[in-house]
Amino acid sequence: MQEARVSGYRQITDAATGGERDQYLYSVKVSRAQWEKIHFDKLDQVDPVAAMEIFALRRDMTKTGIFRDINPFKLV
Repeated sequence: MQEARVSGYRQITDAATGGERDQYLYSVKVSRAQWEKIHFDKLDQVDPVAAMEIFALRRDMTKTGIFRDINPFKLV
């Protein structure tokens, strides 16, 4: 495998319907070459937010850490 696509979501109550829906918070595409740049033996020195930003990333997050809906990358 040369690329992975990962999306994170949570289930929330839809204010319009009262039903539950998936709220996608982030979606990331990572190539094997990009993944191998992370020093897993030094994870205590890796900032997860900064690490995600080196990949193709869809995320809408405020400076205070509030996530807004995004459209995740599609599987191909």
